[in-house]
Amino acid sequence: MDQQSTSSSSEDQPAVPKSKPATTFIPPEDRKHSRLGIASFILSLVTLIGYILLGAMGTTMIEPYMTEDGPIFNPDQQTLEAMTTLAAVFFLVMIINVTGLILGIAGCFSKLRKRAMSVIATIANGIVLVMIGAMFLFVLTG
Repeated sequence: MDQQSTSSSSEDQPAVPKSKPATTFIPPEDRKHSRLGIASFILSLVTLIGYILLGAMGTTMIEPYMTEDGPIFNPDQQTLEAMTTLAAVFFLVMIINVTGLILGIAGCFSKLRKRAMSVIATIANGIVLVMIGAMFLFVLTG
């Protein structure tokens, strides 16, 4: 009887649920893309298009004031205000580009999600920032 009573007492006890480990392994094919990486990639595309449009608008604004002898520094007040607005929008686009770079770098450190989009977005944002920086250096030293 003692054997039977010990076995029945173990059956009467509720099963203790096992706790999950702190990090669970997710197979690579089941992982989703990093949301930070996707957001960073979208921001890189938006800023690339923004830089292209700003360059085209700036060129068309300054073209009437260029001659064969060089630039004429007498634009009217309306043109000066438009150029100032264009410069402000340029800095806004640059801030968005840096934000995209930071999001891409943050997405590269995600262990539970795919990192491919984050890496691609980080590279795209970095290349765009380096190209804009190189154009600034070219204009300032040229």
